[in-house]
Amino acid sequence: MRRLQRTIGMMALLLLGIGVAAAQAEPQFAGSWVLDRSQSQFPQHEGRGHRTPDAQVQPQQPPQPPQVTLVVAQQGNTLKVTRTFAQGSRQRSMTDTIVADGSDQTQQGYRGNVVTRSVFEGDRLVVTHTRTKKTDQGDQTMSRQSVWTLSPDGRVLTIDTTMHGPRGERAMKTVYQRS
Repeated sequence: MRRLQRTIGMMALLLLGIGVAAAQAEPQFAGSWVLDRSQSQFPQHEGRGHRTPDAQVQPQQPPQPPQVTLVVAQQGNTLKVTRTFAQGSRQRSMTDTIVADGSDQTQQGYRGNVVTRSVFEGDRLVVTHTRTKKTDQGDQTMSRQSVWTLSPDGRVLTIDTTMHGPRGERAMKTVYQRS
């Protein structure tokens, strides 16, 4: 009888450990988030500016980024993300669904396809978009990888994005505060 109790106790501990590990494997991004512009870092746009009378290009002040709000609904490994952009009196929203199971999600895009792969890697979410479009010079591939992480207290969401394209690599860091 004691042996049976010990076996049941060990199984219960094992199942509890597996449950805790599974809960830690998928961080919870659900909630409403507001872009913190002061903490975010946006890519520089090279080659943009205005010419002075002596034909030198003066760098243009980067435009103020819009106010951005993210609303994330999360059920397991599926996230529904609604981004709302507001600048002045203009506002627009777009919604994406992220399925973080490591499979390829292919969508037909303008003159080509977009393949998205999302996966939880420990305490972060990694989302990779690869766009292949047909041009007069042949197929052109661009990719973007975004890594989502939460602060230990769950109040700050950071999304580090690296974009690869024909003109090189650019990085961006967007920081959101839970609202």
